[in-house]
Amino acid sequence: MLPLLLAAAISAGNVKAHIDFLASDVLEGRETGSRGYNVAAAYLASEFEALGLEHSFQRVRFRTAMIDAANCTMRLGDQTFAHKKEVIFRPDFTRTTSDVEGEVVFVGFGLKNDYATMDVHGKIVAMLSGAPPNLPSDQRAFYSDSLRKLQLAASRGAIGIMTIPTRTDAKRFSWEKAVAQPDMRGMRTLDGDQVSDVVPEIRASVGLGPTAIAALFAHAPVTLETVLDDAEKSISHSFPTKLHASIHTATTHGTAESENVIGVLRGSTKPDEYVVYTAHLDHLGMKADGPQPQAAGDDRIYNGALDNASGDAALIEIARAFAALPQRPARSIAFVAVTGEEKGELGSNDFAAHPTVNRVVANINMDMFTMLFPVGDVIALGAEHSTLGDYVADAAKRSGFTVSPDPLPEEVRFIRSDQYSFVKHGIPAITFKAGSKSLDPAVDGDKVSREWLRNVYHTVHDNPDQKLDYASGARWADLNFYLGLAVANAPDAPQWKPNDFFGGIFAHR
Repeated sequence: MLPLLLAAAISAGNVKAHIDFLASDVLEGRETGSRGYNVAAAYLASEFEALGLEHSFQRVRFRTAMIDAANCTMRLGDQTFAHKKEVIFRPDFTRTTSDVEGEVVFVGFGLKNDYATMDVHGKIVAMLSGAPPNLPSDQRAFYSDSLRKLQLAASRGAIGIMTIPTRTDAKRFSWEKAVAQPDMRGMRTLDGDQVSDVVPEIRASVGLGPTAIAALFAHAPVTLETVLDDAEKSISHSFPTKLHASIHTATTHGTAESENVIGVLRGSTKPDEYVVYTAHLDHLGMKADGPQPQAAGDDRIYNGALDNASGDAALIEIARAFAALPQRPARSIAFVAVTGEEKGELGSNDFAAHPTVNRVVANINMDMFTMLFPVGDVIALGAEHSTLGDYVADAAKRSGFTVSPDPLPEEVRFIRSDQYSFVKHGIPAITFKAGSKSLDPAVDGDKVSREWLRNVYHTVHDNPDQKLDYASGARWADLNFYLGLAVANAPDAPQWKPNDFFGGIFAHR
């Protein structure tokens, strides 16, 4: 056991202070490439420097793209639909204007078997979000990846995409909440003049709202309810809709730059091997044209207190705990505050692809710990995939948590934050989420968490005015510290478990 004085290096008061600053109105929501983000990056760098870490910045360049809503139109059959009324247009990163016309074909979840009997060459495909529930959670996560679905549709000759949310995804992120989000710049990483992770063969992509979905299914051979019911049973339908669609997308392009902030503590005996901690520093920025504040907390700034000033606060405090060790760990530790997570894990992917350190052996990612009550348990997403999971039980016990299975495997949370960037580059990764068990018997943790996700997540109300349990946030930092310390001092670097799905796909990279 480590001396108790080491855990004292991680302070609930410090966690609060970091969140109060990083989620303050002064930082204007920390959108990637913004002034507020740059201030946050300077804050992280100054903290790393004060702790005696070697610190640096990794510049990331972006192509930006923003929908010109007034000039985007979609016609389906004899009905016309507008942006954020019936559909949501997605920006085109390679063209400023694009026109697509063709028959609409419904292809279930848009997986390989869904195309088996459908000719979609030169057509627009409509598909469900996500992947079949009967797949193991790792495979479900992999096949839910939207870029992979776009690539598969393009390989079959499709020219456009329409996406319909499953009931699970609609419950997680409702249409009403989706249209309430600000129209922000989309981003993709620039490698020289080349835009990364785009599928130019797909010349239009839209998300459908309830009215547009009803129009699509008005003359379909099966009802929408049947399709959604069967999707929950992993039964997938594919059929021509006999509807013609035309989509005009108008996009404004630009460029932007932002930086990953990196602090390094050199290891004592294996300095060329690195355990990398990550937390995304960006959030959603500000509403461009929202109403003026009407009441306390009803403003234009997406402060991002839990998402993800909580992770950045933990990153700083974990660095403090490592710096306080009487002897440095065997392996080196890198603390990386990454940019562009809200744009699609862009900063973490750039770091994983072009690390500024030597051999990265593991990633521990910290994103949005919902410290809404005295948290009693955590969910270790990714623990089952690699030997990182071997250290979880002890680290949790040391920090006062029990470990619970993922109660929401259908939400495929393992691919929805920066840890997946490392997985895709063959590096074992893990992230801890707050569970629903409360140490206060008077608090229904599950109810509190669900209400927060429904009413606060990705809204202007995720700010420091919330009632937060900072002691739980400090214990979460403890947990991640103990895990990283064990990995850093272990005789062997983490390995993928034998026959692991992700390891089998990505370990060779």
